[in-house]
Amino acid sequence: MLNKFKEWAKKNGWNIFPAKDSTDLPDFVTERYAIPENWLQFIRPLEVCENNDATVWFVTPWDFRRHENGFRWNEFELMSLEWCDGDSAVTEFWNRHIPVVQSVKDGYSYYAINTENGRVVYGCEPEFEEAETVADSFEDFIAKIIAGEIKL
Repeated sequence: MLNKFKEWAKKNGWNIFPAKDSTDLPDFVTERYAIPENWLQFIRPLEVCENNDATVWFVTPWDFRRHENGFRWNEFELMSLEWCDGDSAVTEFWNRHIPVVQSVKDGYSYYAINTENGRVVYGCEPEFEEAETVADSFEDFIAKIIAGEIKL
């Protein structure tokens, strides 16, 4: 799956930088989410996977460890909590959805895996939690990107 995606990425001007070391996800992530193995195998060898102008990117293990002033891996959850005064429905949604792609290309949007059923959802501002299913699995999601059915 990763090799086919890398071919697509190269043809489409994406930047992919391998991780210097294979990095596991931090404990706070694995304790919160049931991590889909196929997603983990896809991102573990990557440090950066982003479009040419760095406005769309896959969340990699390195993103969970970054603490600089850039976009955090859970930025959309944090925005929603701020806007909704800590609404528990927001937390409940994000406890079941791990972000896998983030975008600032045409406004804020994301793709996330529903860790209860493995489906990939798409959400955007202003109501990030009003997400729609776009793929039945992460593998299906990648196949749809390669086929041009999902435009990143």
